[in-house]
Amino acid sequence: MNEPIRLRYANHIVGVFLMVVFLIGCVVSVRLFTRLAVKKDRFYIELPEETASQLRTGAEVIILGETVGEVESLQYVDDTELVRVELGIETKRSDQITTDSEVELDRKFGVGAPVVRIRRNRLPGSTEPAKQIPPGSTIHRFRGDDDRIDSMAISVETAGSSIDVTAKKINESFDKTIDPAFKTSETAFDSILATSEAIRPQAVDAFAQVQQSTQILEAKVTQLTERVDKLVDQEVRQTIAEIKRSALSATQAAEGVQQLASGIDQKSDRTAQDVAQTLAKLRETAEMIQRLTQETRSVVRIVRGEAEQLPGTTERINDTVSDTQDLVGDINDHWLLRRSQNDKKPTQQLSPSAVRSGGVR
Repeated sequence: MNEPIRLRYANHIVGVFLMVVFLIGCVVSVRLFTRLAVKKDRFYIELPEETASQLRTGAEVIILGETVGEVESLQYVDDTELVRVELGIETKRSDQITTDSEVELDRKFGVGAPVVRIRRNRLPGSTEPAKQIPPGSTIHRFRGDDDRIDSMAISVETAGSSIDVTAKKINESFDKTIDPAFKTSETAFDSILATSEAIRPQAVDAFAQVQQSTQILEAKVTQLTERVDKLVDQEVRQTIAEIKRSALSATQAAEGVQQLASGIDQKSDRTAQDVAQTLAKLRETAEMIQRLTQETRSVVRIVRGEAEQLPGTTERINDTVSDTQDLVGDINDHWLLRRSQNDKKPTQQLSPSAVRSGGVR
């Protein structure tokens, strides 16, 4: 069981390996075919050995950011120290190389492998139109470090000449304007110096007086500040003492109000008890008066019966009955009996005629 599986996996591995080798061979073949199939024109540049040492066979040749060829060989020029670099450029792009073309060495992406860059750079002051360089010719214009230094020297020389012109103008302006002004200012300075020498003693005295006045003023201000601090301190202390007294008075008043309230509560309790007791006594008195009234009425009835039996005592009985009725009326008019007892008709007085006739009307 294991042997067939092992053979199957081995066949897979070998197949994948052969497939990878085949793909690599196809890629290499396509690259070689394209390089052989593309027609190229040869151009040459001659460089110092120090500059040419940066290049390698197969380095790219770039025009307008696009690769158009490569470096095919590097050879020494006979009896010189120069190196001839052979450039293979595509035929369809070789027409872009003219007499205005300039070759410079650069690095791909600024830090990569060295490349040959061809660009157009028309010479200043040139009026002739650019002509195409035929294949197999040498491109004479090369921009290297020397050219950069020369261009820098030219720019420095130009800047120096402009600086010289500006310096001449500045010197002329100095001679025309600044020198007379400087002389005038020097004269004024001399006069100011003489005036300052004359005024210096007075200025010293005035400064001493000002300093003395300042010291006196500072002393007075200090004294005034101390006095104000003392006054403010005293007033603050007095105010605090008054506040404390007011607080004590308020506390005492609050305690008095509290005591008064408690006394009022006690007095109100006592008054309520007294009123309740008084009302109870008045109620008992009213009941006693009511009983007395009933007894008085019974006495009146008895007296009336006796009066009927004793005609001679009619006047005294009538007086007694009148007094009794008045007393009963006063009792009935009392405010405690108004709610519990209705008014009744007064007892009729006995007349002498009724007594004599033996009846009451």
